[in-house]
Amino acid sequence: MSKKFSWLSSTKGGSGPSSRASPAPAAKAAPITINGVKDSSGKTVEYKSDDDVCPLCRSDRFLNPKLRLLVSTCYHRMCESCIDRLFTLGPAPCPTCKTVIRKMGFMAQTFEDLGVEKEVAIRRRIAKHFNKRLEDFDSLQEYNDYLEEVETIGKSTWP
Repeated sequence: MSKKFSWLSSTKGGSGPSSRASPAPAAKAAPITINGVKDSSGKTVEYKSDDDVCPLCRSDRFLNPKLRLLVSTCYHRMCESCIDRLFTLGPAPCPTCKTVIRKMGFMAQTFEDLGVEKEVAIRRRIAKHFNKRLEDFDSLQEYNDYLEEVETIGKSTWP
């Protein structure tokens, strides 16, 4: 076999040529990252995407690289300038669903999917009240029953 086709020969477990071509040398893989702003520990504290667009003013990240979309208590997104414009005089209806919301009710989005954002917020609120541990129960079965009941409560509060 000529040097030109030397990559066809097997170097593992046999001396003859392989019926399969061995893979080309792997280039260094770039770390997979999730879009967003990360804190010093590497935890994503705010989700961002290059495709972000404010649904109200249609400002996008291409025209405004510093665009920051926040999520309302009704889980609709708006840019900071639209929030400032709409809520300068106090509470106002959400332009999307007409629910009355406050400027202070907006928060940074931490997950790509707003459904996940809502579920995590609900779980966080439930965990404040239902926070017993295994040590609080006489048996593992009682603890598991408690966890199932908490999960049922959680599922009844989200769509």
